[in-house]
Amino acid sequence: MKKIVFAVMSVIALVVVAIIIINRPNGGTIEQCTHREELEAKIAKARKTIQNRNIGHVIVGRVVLDGEGNVRDVHAQMEILSEGYFAGPTKDLDRPVGFRMHQYALYDLQLKGMVKDDETDLVDVGTIHMKPLSTDELVDLKAQVKFEEGGDVSQAKIELSLRNGPVNTPSNGTEPRRYWPDPIKIPVRKDGLAQANGFSPIEYWCSVTAPGYLKKGFAIEFKPGETLDLGTITLEEPKQIELAYIVSKEPPFSPGNLKTVRIPTGTRWKTVDDIYGWDLEFKQEKGAVLMEYSYAPCYLWDLGDGDIDEYVNTDASSLGQKLRHAPKAINEHVYLVHQKHWERWILFKISIK
Repeated sequence: MKKIVFAVMSVIALVVVAIIIINRPNGGTIEQCTHREELEAKIAKARKTIQNRNIGHVIVGRVVLDGEGNVRDVHAQMEILSEGYFAGPTKDLDRPVGFRMHQYALYDLQLKGMVKDDETDLVDVGTIHMKPLSTDELVDLKAQVKFEEGGDVSQAKIELSLRNGPVNTPSNGTEPRRYWPDPIKIPVRKDGLAQANGFSPIEYWCSVTAPGYLKKGFAIEFKPGETLDLGTITLEEPKQIELAYIVSKEPPFSPGNLKTVRIPTGTRWKTVDDIYGWDLEFKQEKGAVLMEYSYAPCYLWDLGDGDIDEYVNTDASSLGQKLRHAPKAINEHVYLVHQKHWERWILFKISIK
C-alpha cells in the first residue's frame, strides 16, 4: 500500500513539475516569436537604456487577448509588437508594470519574485492573458457640452483614449509608439448631451473639441458599477495675445533684439526653434490666460506693468519669490523667465486682446 501511495505521489509531483516548467516565466519568449528580429531590436534598445542610466532590468514577454480586438491596442509603458510580443526596461523588480485595453480588465504585471536569466541577462515574464469584461462589468459615461456664448454644439466631439497603468522604467516615462489606436469617439447632440457606454473601470484621457474653440483635455476615471457624469463642459473661443520679447543667454537684455509675435491662447510658444519642446504654453480657463512651462526647472517672475525697456537691466538675484506653476497672466505686465532647461532667459510683455 505504501508503495502504491508513493508511486501516485511521484506521478503527481512529476505532473506538477512539468506544469511549472511549461508555464514558468523563463520559458523562452524569444524562441516562440515569429518576428524575432523586431523583438531583439527592442531588447537591444532596452539594454542600451539601462546601460546609459546604470540601473534597471530588461523584461521580455507576450500579451494575449482572451477576446476580440487588436493586441497592438494594448496600452503599456513599452510598445506592443505584432502578435503581442514586447520588451522594455524596468527600473526595478519591485513595482508592477501596467497593461490597459478598452473593454478589458486591467492587468498589473507583478515583477516581485521574478529573476533574471544568467545566460540571456533578461527577465522573461512569459505570457500575459488579458480578460474581456462582460456587458454588466462595463460602465457608462454622460456629459453636457456647451459653448461659452451658447448655440448648436453638434459640431463638438468628445474623444477618449486609454491612460497608462503603473509605469516602472528608469526614466519614469514611457516609450514612444509608432502605432496608436483610434480614439473612442462620442457624438454630441445639438442640445449638448453626450452619452456612451461600454467603458472599462480604468483611467482614460478625455478630449473635447469644436471648430473655432479651444480644446479641453483632462484625465477621467471610471469606477465599477457607476455611470461617470462629467457635468457641464464649456468650450471657449481663444483670446488673442501679443508678446513683445527679448531672448538672452543671461541678463541684461539688449533692446535691439526686441521681437513681437501675435498668437492665440492654446499656443505652445517657442522663442526660437532650436528646441524640441516649448518655452511657455498659454492656456485659457474661464476667460483667464494661464502660463505653463514644458520642462523643469523653469522660473517665472512678474515684474509689473510699464514698458519692456524699463526692465532690460533687471538683476534676477534681487527678485522676490518666483510665481507658482501655471500663474494667471496679467494684461500689460512684463515677465521674466529663466528657462533653465533650455539655457536661456526671456523678458516679455503680454497684451491680451
